[in-house]
Amino acid sequence: MDTDYRMIRADDSAALLDFMRAVAGDTDNLACSSSDVEKLDDASERVFIAELRKTPSVYAVAVADGKIIGSCDIRVPDRVRTRHRGEFAIAVRKEYWGTGVAQHLFEFTVAEAKERGVRKLNLEVRTDNERAKAFYKRNGFISEGPSPMMMFVDGEYVDGEHFGLIL
Repeated sequence: MDTDYRMIRADDSAALLDFMRAVAGDTDNLACSSSDVEKLDDASERVFIAELRKTPSVYAVAVADGKIIGSCDIRVPDRVRTRHRGEFAIAVRKEYWGTGVAQHLFEFTVAEAKERGVRKLNLEVRTDNERAKAFYKRNGFISEGPSPMMMFVDGEYVDGEHFGLIL
């Protein structure tokens, strides 16, 4: 599989929307649900990408066979006192789980974040998402404590856990 790892571009809006629809339907581990994604359209994604590119944030994608198969973003606030920290998120289409796409995307995105001055990554993960927690731990993240009622899924609150990584 030939995969291109790169920063998101202005012309990726339709492909990003297609990707978001796919991954939101693949899992309940993401902050956004299928119904959240259905509210989006190509125009809103173009605006999202344009606004994102004005910030110190990093948004990378993995592209194969002409479609986005993974995304990794590090949202960095544009504030002097906190721009050294970023909120980390990663998602891969289910059919590409276990292929190394997430690892390559992680390494690519973190390298770019370091160049932009990011020194710490933060994230929240569902307590029961052992696969994701193992990935984060393999990549040096450490648990920083519980996140009660992190999400509301199918009528129930789901607890999470805070993780952090000093770069």
